[in-house]
Amino acid sequence: MSLPNMDPGRFDGARHITEELSEERCWELLCSQDTGRFGFNYKNRVMILPVSYLVHDRAIYFRTSAAGTIADAVPRLSSSFEIDGARPDRSEGWSVLVSGPSSHVEEPALLTYLWGQVMEEPWAGGARNDFIRIHAAVVTGRHVHLA
Repeated sequence: MSLPNMDPGRFDGARHITEELSEERCWELLCSQDTGRFGFNYKNRVMILPVSYLVHDRAIYFRTSAAGTIADAVPRLSSSFEIDGARPDRSEGWSVLVSGPSSHVEEPALLTYLWGQVMEEPWAGGARNDFIRIHAAVVTGRHVHLA
């Protein structure tokens, strides 16, 4: 037998509502964060790695190492990017999922633009000089909260 959760922010047994977020709201949330998770298949394994990112023209961009796992795995026809937020004190949270192909950024004008943007430094050490783009083919999100 398990004991009930005694965390004061948790309401066991309470009814939660799940609301789908509009695509516009998903983009607002994507623009409000600077760290997310990049998901992809690599050598028969699902990889999910944290990345610092920026949004430009309805696409996600982040830097990676030319010799790393991500650079080796891209381009991909299918990849995902996810961000989320939680309020345990209110038993509430949201998440946004972007799915679509990913590729190396090679266009000189776009690279010049991206290098000129302020963005969080990548968490991983070493040179992170390759930009990866995630084309947003599908953008979905949801918000879960108490009724």
